[in-house]
Formats: sequence, C-alpha cells, structure tokens
Amino acid sequence: MKKEKRMQKYEQIYKLDDGNFNVSKKNNDEVAKVEYYAHTNIDEVYGEEGKWGLVDKLGKLIIRPKYIYPFIECRDNYQVMLPYDYKKINGQKKVLTLKHGLIDKKGKIIIPIKYLYMEAMDNTGTYFRVVDRKTYKSGVIDKNNKIVIPFNYEFIQASPDPELMIKLKNRDIYPDKIVQVKICNNDLYGIYDLKLKKEIIKPKYKCLEIVAYNKFKIGADYESLNTLINEKEEIISYNLNR
Repeated sequence: MKKEKRMQKYEQIYKLDDGNFNVSKKNNDEVAKVEYYAHTNIDEVYGEEGKWGLVDKLGKLIIRPKYIYPFIECRDNYQVMLPYDYKKINGQKKVLTLKHGLIDKKGKIIIPIKYLYMEAMDNTGTYFRVVDRKTYKSGVIDKNNKIVIPFNYEFIQASPDPELMIKLKNRDIYPDKIVQVKICNNDLYGIYDLKLKKEIIKPKYKCLEIVAYNKFKIGADYESLNTLINEKEEIISYNLNR
C-alpha cells in the first residue's frame, strides 16, 4: 500500500529491466519529442526540463525528477540528458539541444553531462561514442570517462554485418564486445582498432563494413559490398554477392 501511495504522485511510470522505475510528474502530452540527426550529430528537443527521476521497487525516491528524457539503461548505469540550449518558439521557451552523460544507479555522475551526443557502442555498457560540443567531432570513451579513440572523426560506428541487420529488420544492433570500429572523415570510411589503439585502415573507402576481426567488405555502395579485404587491405575474395 505504501508503494501505491508513493507512486500516485507520478503521471508516468516506466519499469526498467533492473526493477527500478523511471518516473515523471508530467503527463504524456508534456514529454519531450526528440529527433536525432545522424549526419550532423545534432538533436532537436521540444519539451520542458525537470521531468524524469528514479524510484526503487518499493516506490522510494532514488533520483529526484530533473532529467529531460527517460533514462537509457547501460548495464549498471544510466545514460541521462539535460537541457543545454534554449530558443523561443511561438513565444515559448523551448529546449533546443541537449547535453548527455552517464550516472550510476544512485545518481552519481560517472561521465560528465556535457556531450552534444552520446550512444552506447556495445551491449556491456563499456564504450560510448560521444560528440564534442565545440568541435562537433566524434570520439569514443569508456564508462570511466577515459578517451579510447581521440575526437578526430566525423562519425564512428561499431558496425555489424549488414546481412544480419536485414534479417533483424534493420533495428539497432550492438555487439557484446567490440575491438574494431568504423571511422569516417569526408564521407570516407576506415577502421580503428581499440586493442592496437590506432587506425589500421585510414578513411578512404566509400562503403565499408566489418564482417569479422580483420575482415571487411568494401564496395561502391552498401547494396554491392562485393569485395572482402583484410587489415592489410589485401583482397581475400571478389563478387561476394553473386
């Protein structure tokens, strides 16, 4: 009964996989609408700050409602967002851009809430692609805020096999463990090896996908990735799609 009474003050309640509840005192009509722009790494948000917090299984408050968007679970942590920039739209003050970061399950900040964009790159919540607000460049940090890949790239992706994505209806797929990732500059792609801590293939291919460790598909477009190369850029085979 105590739990039900505690929960009555919230307009929205979402149960998370860890058993806690994401809660908001705002109703559905007030939830921020988010559109992500992958090419520019800018997210436009129309909504109000101070919405989302966390309560435990008994309805006891763990994190007071202050985040603009529901938490994203990252294993033992949560990715959170706060307003950064505002703009008046039709005479009303609206949130224009966000800042992203990572907190633990008690609300302690692990990764500073300052990045223009942030997304998990693996299922373990170990690596995150983040975008620097000043340079608009992408880099990779770990869950302890240590830089793993410098902020030198337009885009970085832990890329699964495109055939697998088609089978799973193109939904987002994050591998359990990443060692090599796609890097992009000037709309050309290469490969960065996390283990070796360096580029093993410089960004120069129009279309490239990771197939397995040290094996990559290249082609003129993503519908015709018909050549397989290794990390030394030696051709292993041609005409894979035939």
